[in-house]
Amino acid sequence: MKYKRWVRAEVVIIKQCAGSMTVERIGQLIGRTGAAVRTKARELKICMYLRGNYHQSVKYLQEDIELASSFRELHQSGINRQDIAEKLEMPIGAVNQFVYFERRIS
Repeated sequence: MKYKRWVRAEVVIIKQCAGSMTVERIGQLIGRTGAAVRTKARELKICMYLRGNYHQSVKYLQEDIELASSFRELHQSGINRQDIAEKLEMPIGAVNQFVYFERRIS
């Protein structure tokens, strides 16, 4: 079986998308399998772990958490927590955790 050679553009796409897209998604983008992308990334020592807002266990975007910090200040100035929760589209329990420092921002 003859294998398709890697083109520089494909490697550049892998480097640019690493950390923000799954290997399967990158594979669809460049016309390769997820296993091929994973193998090539390993050869080039490119870390494919999803990071930041792209991580699979992220509940809230970093921007929303930073916004929660500013709403913490607003709560101290007298705005109702329920109003804050509605504006952020978060459960009131999550807002309470930010407002009362049960959950840290950083």
